[in-house]
Amino acid sequence: MSNKELITNVGIGLAAASAGILARKTLQKSWEKVAKQPAPKDKKSENTDLKEAVTWAVISGIGAGVARMAVQYGLDKRNSK
Repeated sequence: MSNKELITNVGIGLAAASAGILARKTLQKSWEKVAKQPAPKDKKSENTDLKEAVTWAVISGIGAGVARMAVQYGLDKRNSK
């Protein structure tokens, strides 16, 4: 693998990870507006029931995963031209 390919792969990875973090933060703010309470952070909290924790895990996992995938797909497609 050449240095250029390595730098490109690292850049794509960083962009995808950043997109996932940004998506999770955006979802967290949206959750707080809709649910009128902070998103569950600590699964051991007495105030968080199982349904709420599972719902948050699914929503945040899918959102962050889709964001990472979209960025990686876009960058891969752009680099293949």
